[in-house]
Amino acid sequence: MNNDQSTQKRLLPWHFSWLTVVFALLTVGTFIAVSSPPGPYLVPMMGRGGGVGYAESSGAVSPMAAGVPARDGSVSSMPVYYPYPSPDVPVTDTREFLKIYYNASLRTRDVPGTTRRVETTVRGYDGRIDQQSSSEKYGYVSFALPQSKYEAFRTELESLVGSRFLTVNISSQNLLSQKVSIEEQQKQADKALADYKAARQKVVSAHASAGQSLQAKIDAATEQLATLRAQSSTPQLLLQIQTVSDELSSFKQQLADENASYATQLSNADANIKYAQDWQKAVLTQDQTLLANVATVTGTVSIQWIRLWDVILLYLPGYWIPAIFAALTVLSYLRDRRRAPHTSVLG
Repeated sequence: MNNDQSTQKRLLPWHFSWLTVVFALLTVGTFIAVSSPPGPYLVPMMGRGGGVGYAESSGAVSPMAAGVPARDGSVSSMPVYYPYPSPDVPVTDTREFLKIYYNASLRTRDVPGTTRRVETTVRGYDGRIDQQSSSEKYGYVSFALPQSKYEAFRTELESLVGSRFLTVNISSQNLLSQKVSIEEQQKQADKALADYKAARQKVVSAHASAGQSLQAKIDAATEQLATLRAQSSTPQLLLQIQTVSDELSSFKQQLADENASYATQLSNADANIKYAQDWQKAVLTQDQTLLANVATVTGTVSIQWIRLWDVILLYLPGYWIPAIFAALTVLSYLRDRRRAPHTSVLG
């Protein structure tokens, strides 16, 4: 009878240790936590260029419109639209004018401190801070820096946190089409200036020729008139004097009209030349602006606070954590079973 009671006593369920229960609860809890999709992380709205992974697209060079000096010397009010960047740049043109946009997202436990380090890094490479914000759980820096310092800047910035806590988004755009468009405008401006200078020279030459011819006629008529007046007066002579005097007056009026017309044409020609020179300067400014844009790297860095749980998930992604706790639960369970025959259950 005593032997039967002893056997029943050993067959009764044994107690689980608190360690096994804790491991089991951790297994279930972490499994649920890993399986549940993370809630959306609200990023504060920033100004233009803000946000993680933002890549700004560079627009076309704005077309200019102005009065077009006509070939005849007048100024037309019809606008001229300079060409947009052509998308059909020949493949043989292998030049690259790359505009780089750099965007990084850092996750850290110390957001304000990391934000200050980002600002210091930007300024340390001759960069400029365009926008900055910092709070306990979110920081943001928008910047611009010389392309010559870009690689060194990247190396230092991306060493602020571990690779698991860093996300980088880099985009670039070749502004060759804009460069080709500017070069085409430059050719047009150069040709226009050459044409306007040639037209001005024609006006000057034509005026000099016409002026000399009229002045010669005036001198001849004046000399003839003086000769006639020196002779004895007769009705026929008086009629001839009147005729020559009328011709002299006509030649003088023609010369006055020629001088007035020349002044107007010369003024228009000078206006045309100034317009073409201004056009050249505008195109040169566009070219310098494009090259300065290419030589500047713009970007953003967002800094986000990270929970300890998220840190652990970065090192143990997926279901590694519940699997580890499940293994520990099994080991603890086996340990409890080995100890069960030596432990009193009812007593």
